[in-house]
Amino acid sequence: MPRALIAVMCLLLLAARAEALEYKPVTIEDPATSVHCLTLAIAYEAGYESLEGQQAVAEVVLNRRHDAAFPKTVCGVVFAGAQRHTGCQFTFTCDGSLYRRQLPDRVLQAARIVATDALAGRLPSRVPYATHYHAEYVHPYWASTLVRLTKIGAHIFYLPRATTLPGLSTALPPARAEEASSASTSFRPWGLALPAVPQRP
Repeated sequence: MPRALIAVMCLLLLAARAEALEYKPVTIEDPATSVHCLTLAIAYEAGYESLEGQQAVAEVVLNRRHDAAFPKTVCGVVFAGAQRHTGCQFTFTCDGSLYRRQLPDRVLQAARIVATDALAGRLPSRVPYATHYHAEYVHPYWASTLVRLTKIGAHIFYLPRATTLPGLSTALPPARAEEASSASTSFRPWGLALPAVPQRP
């Protein structure tokens, strides 16, 4: 009986101590893990975009990592909200793409090079301070709350309204719905433009 009582008391003490400990989100991440998560984001979000477009997506992830409103690790940023069917920050993390769509090795390898260079600080700044983007064929509700920075390939990039950049006009137009292009109305899932199909002569 005394052993059982001691065991219960130890369990209660451990439970109380666990409750007293404040939860601290992870702020340190293994470099290989960071590269892996950033590679997935680049590949699934912009794998068929230009090098500039892939670099811009990588920059948004890193800009978020440095912004107080977002998680402090690359994987935290990429997979924020992934456990929900809606509310994920990057569509591929919650729509099943990771499990349904196997990207070609060449796409993943190219994305890994961009991810490695981005994390090493070797990329030019394509979208300074941008924290959001979306594919040109969607019109998310949040776009009107941000300042449109630029369009690169199939993606439109945005700054938080409070952001001021040297040399950046304060008269940037607010986000607006893009006019539908009559040239191409094909659906491009997850922001990936499919490679052109060669035409027969």
